[in-house]
Amino acid sequence: MLRRRNRNALFKKIGFIAIILMLLWLIGRTIPYVFRADTPDEAAAVAEEFYKYEQTGDFGSSWELFHPLMKERFPKSAYVQNRAHIFMQHFGVETFELEMEKPEREFDVTVIDGVKPFSEAYRIRITQKYSGTFGQFDIVQTCYLVEDGDEWTLLWYYPNQKNKDTSHVDNSD
Repeated sequence: MLRRRNRNALFKKIGFIAIILMLLWLIGRTIPYVFRADTPDEAAAVAEEFYKYEQTGDFGSSWELFHPLMKERFPKSAYVQNRAHIFMQHFGVETFELEMEKPEREFDVTVIDGVKPFSEAYRIRITQKYSGTFGQFDIVQTCYLVEDGDEWTLLWYYPNQKNKDTSHVDNSD
């Protein structure tokens, strides 16, 4: 009879210790996220800053907020010239209205097909509402914000061929 009591007491102690260790593990995993509570706001602020520059035609400043992969894809002078040419000259717009959805955190994100996935990113859908020579139109674009060093940077989404409909031009309004 004495042995049975000692065994039950031992199992209770082991169970109690296991529960305490699991709680400590969960707390340890949660603490970094408590300190990153404003991270979605920081990421959204960079996206908003990028498109504010675009609204005013300051494409050089918006280009500076790109991730290095985007800067590699679009050299600064070509980006500035093409953005101004397409939107201001071809479409005849001077500015646009901007709507941003709330950023959503994602893990292991492939933003550009063929490039190593980012371990963590914030996805934001941006809607640019233009009025110009050819009427009113919306461009809806999926953007990702990732940390490059200690700075948040913006990438446009380049899906593989199977996901073509993620970014599109919407002419309904």
